[in-house]
Amino acid sequence: MSAASKAKTRTATHRPATRQRRFRHDDLIAVDLFSGFGGLTRGIEMAGFTTIMAANHNSYKVEVHEANHPNAEHWIADLVDPEAADYHSARDLPAADLLVAGVSCVNHSQANTIKAYEQGLTLFGMEDPDFEERVTKSERDRATANCVLHYAAQHRPRLILVECTTELTSWGPAVPGRKKVGDGSTYRWWLKQFDLLGYRHKVLYLNSQFFGVPQSRNRGYWIFWDKSLPEPDLEHRPVSRCHGCDKDVEAVWTWRTGIPPTGSVSYGKQYDYRCPHCRREVVPPMMPSLAALDLSDLGIRIGDKPIKTFKDGFVGPLARSSMERAERCRQRFAEFPAVLMPAKGVHGSERLLLQPMATQTSQQETAILSTGPVVEPLWPQPAGQTMAPAALAVANYQGAPRGAHEPLPTQVGSETLAVVSSGVIPYRKNTVPTVHGEAMPTFTSEQIPGLLTAAGWYKQNGSTGNETAPHPLTDPLGTLTSRDTTALLMAQWRATLAELPLEDCFYRMMAAHEIGRGCGFDVDFRDYRGTFTVWGTARNQVDGFGNAVSPQVGAWIGTRLRAVIHAQDRDLTAAA
Repeated sequence: MSAASKAKTRTATHRPATRQRRFRHDDLIAVDLFSGFGGLTRGIEMAGFTTIMAANHNSYKVEVHEANHPNAEHWIADLVDPEAADYHSARDLPAADLLVAGVSCVNHSQANTIKAYEQGLTLFGMEDPDFEERVTKSERDRATANCVLHYAAQHRPRLILVECTTELTSWGPAVPGRKKVGDGSTYRWWLKQFDLLGYRHKVLYLNSQFFGVPQSRNRGYWIFWDKSLPEPDLEHRPVSRCHGCDKDVEAVWTWRTGIPPTGSVSYGKQYDYRCPHCRREVVPPMMPSLAALDLSDLGIRIGDKPIKTFKDGFVGPLARSSMERAERCRQRFAEFPAVLMPAKGVHGSERLLLQPMATQTSQQETAILSTGPVVEPLWPQPAGQTMAPAALAVANYQGAPRGAHEPLPTQVGSETLAVVSSGVIPYRKNTVPTVHGEAMPTFTSEQIPGLLTAAGWYKQNGSTGNETAPHPLTDPLGTLTSRDTTALLMAQWRATLAELPLEDCFYRMMAAHEIGRGCGFDVDFRDYRGTFTVWGTARNQVDGFGNAVSPQVGAWIGTRLRAVIHAQDRDLTAAA
């Protein structure tokens, strides 16, 4: 049976809540369209909303969402195509105070519209892999973003939150002679419909790395609120260090260039953050990629991997392209002990472990290249602080981590120390290398990162064992007594990428739980047991994590939207 035939036999399926809900009289309720793994659901629940219904066409993602949100009802259905056998109209979902929707990024992203624009088609005039071979009557009917309009016209929720790639703003027929550029006419029509329904709106361009997520993920957020509500405070003002003023300030989100014709808006290119006093550029604190990496497993030495013959005739432990990328990483970051590198995808570039990860998709995989064991992940760094190549972490509950540029804490017989080293994170082709104090690049469903590492940098041992002496970085320090003096401990790279042949490096792909953690989900990690339940193949998990909204960004926006409703309710109570 063909895929098209199978699609016709599907029917929309309603799944009641698996756990009985208990509401308070003042609960604010929400509905989630295209809910996926539930990044937005989790975010708005952190902000105080109660999700009563979630809908998605993918049964696996609905089951995962259901396991993590048992109080919500679910629909497994196509919300887009009225002619589909499993169609269920968004108009028939229950009313709510807040509607959230992570609309499809597939047809709005540049990477997936090249063919459409080359053929002179509209954004929705080509086959959509998310909906197999289904075809609708018009591009407006086919757009997932229009399901939000259908729901709003029927139920008039007080608040609406839509997430998508920033390229949504170029939604419309192709501009003649311009590849990957739509004229934005359909997008402007879409916004106008909300105005006619009685909503005001604001568009936010935010990067997840500034919200405690170890991934650089640029996304657009469209917030609509009923005109009877006061305008929500949606200015992102992260506390950042201004070196010009020599103090912490509330940074101001500032345009650099405005929105380009492609609609692609990225931090550091189209916008940045500025000091409100001197207007100098400041860099908000960000989560390092090491927070998501389990570096207790460095993988397999490349030279020990079995030799294979690949389709292009290349013979070696890895494909020709992977070996070439690894060598490129080794030459580009010769003085570093570790690199995260693209392993399979055509696109990609490398970064340091002190940086956030790049966006990941199911079509690109990432690996790590290293010459030294990284024992523990780094903790988030204060604004404006630059980490040395190594740091100390106290290995019991009484101590606190500190940088390698700081003196050691007081030592007693029951305390041990571990050393944290730095490295390099891989990025996609057009990204800029960063350090491991920054967030990862964006993860998407089409990228799977991997790990390429190597061991071999050590400190010299003492000669007698009865005195304080250097030890291997993988060993704890000896007991320090009152006769000992404490000095700074700095890591030395005894082996860098330039000093080892590629065959002596270690290699492994990033695991699904590392991708999940990098995307902001509270998954199991080493000995830690997370609250997010997930199962299935690595490919399915990466697809779910990569397409999900960062929960922390959803929580930040949701908190500000909730404040608006409470402000209105207080005003109405006072007026009565």
